[in-house]
Amino acid sequence: MEADEKGIVYYDKEKFHAGFCGDLSKEDADFMYASHGAFAGKCFITPITNAAWRNKPSFAVVATDDKSIVPDIQRNMYRRSNTRITEVKGSHAVYISQPEKVAAVIVEAAKAVSVSK
Repeated sequence: MEADEKGIVYYDKEKFHAGFCGDLSKEDADFMYASHGAFAGKCFITPITNAAWRNKPSFAVVATDDKSIVPDIQRNMYRRSNTRITEVKGSHAVYISQPEKVAAVIVEAAKAVSVSK
């Protein structure tokens, strides 16, 4: 992915299915490509001054077949931030290909931080 002259990043259409959502059908991948938005490349390098993970519990899903963000990079980031990691076999779009597994992590996180009354 290369940023344009304004710093906006677009996913290459020819690489999108395999690189972003390889575990989805071609039809779903085509729809996702047509409907996804571009983003500012500086989001990857902008310093965060008050990261929530410094003082709040954090939970994450590592998509083990992710081709957009290498799973080892995700694991290292999450370990550094003391994040509870759940690994799910799937692409970067694991939230679509494995929604039940991702939802289970969200439910687990909600239960873990809920205060009984």
